[in-house]
Amino acid sequence: MKKFLSILLAVVLVASVSAVSFGAITYNHADGISYSVSADTPTCEEAIEACGGKVGEDTQTVYFQLPADDPEHDDRTWTNENSVLPGSDHVEVCVYWWGKGVGTTWPDDLTDGKDVAQVWVGYRATLVDPANRIYRAVVPNDGGSACIVWNNGVNAGMDETAPIFKCGRQLQDINIEGGEEGDDFCYDNLPEGTPNEDDCDGCITVANWSRSTPNNLTHIPSYGADWYIYYGNGCYGKYNTDSDNFESVQHNCCNPEHHHCDVNLDETVDATDVVAMQRDIVELQALSEEGAKFTDVDGDGEFSIMDATRIQRFLAEMCNIDGSKAYEAAKNAYLDYASAQPE
Repeated sequence: MKKFLSILLAVVLVASVSAVSFGAITYNHADGISYSVSADTPTCEEAIEACGGKVGEDTQTVYFQLPADDPEHDDRTWTNENSVLPGSDHVEVCVYWWGKGVGTTWPDDLTDGKDVAQVWVGYRATLVDPANRIYRAVVPNDGGSACIVWNNGVNAGMDETAPIFKCGRQLQDINIEGGEEGDDFCYDNLPEGTPNEDDCDGCITVANWSRSTPNNLTHIPSYGADWYIYYGNGCYGKYNTDSDNFESVQHNCCNPEHHHCDVNLDETVDATDVVAMQRDIVELQALSEEGAKFTDVDGDGEFSIMDATRIQRFLAEMCNIDGSKAYEAAKNAYLDYASAQPE
């Protein structure tokens, strides 16, 4: 059984641009104090470096999509006053890992060698894509940290009458390294596996509400999750980019929020989207924040008139929306919103 954990209270002393020193670390998981996430809580990279690891050599990079707020299901909403730092505009996401890898146990002179999982909710992930709510975590790949737990940095405690009790959120344990047969490892949960069969480097975790179970201690749900290969810009799918089953990011993206190219959000891709893009470009009428997510049609990282032109060429049946080959109607079914839903 896993504790629903307390958060690290740390003073981070930046010794130089290349090294981070952690001093005056205080913790108390025995007196019932519920810690709030702090701006001084170290990131995953800082923690690994502080514990003697080397980011890049000893690590893998995994991603997490923060679930969208759901007014119809309060228990699925991860954002609350305990998980957003004062003056911040985004929820903190934390992660800790089980096993014997670097960062699992802090140096003896700081915490008497206590496991991170016994003391804190872990380390801070880094928000890398606010529009798509994507967070990045650098975690060990050293053959000893088989499981990670994503959470919203809140220790809900054990007192069901306390206001904070319903504020904690966490996913179930997730295996990030090749394990024994039957382990719930991301490589085995994708049709052709992950880019690296030994770890989850380059993959993203997405909550799956249908597989949620009550935590054994708190009875608050521990949410299930699915693994996908992360393509960037909030797009993820089941196939690596070098697979014969991969045609384009737009075609293979499984993010149900992405109505690719549907910038006016009417669940169709037609001339009205082109007009909306053109009006935004000449500053006549700005696209909505949601619609603006889908403007980079040609995938070059920028929104320009070339993106609107690509849609026009697609509508005229001159090319696929990815521009890579001659028009084939059957290959463009992904533009339909329903077809983009994960299985």
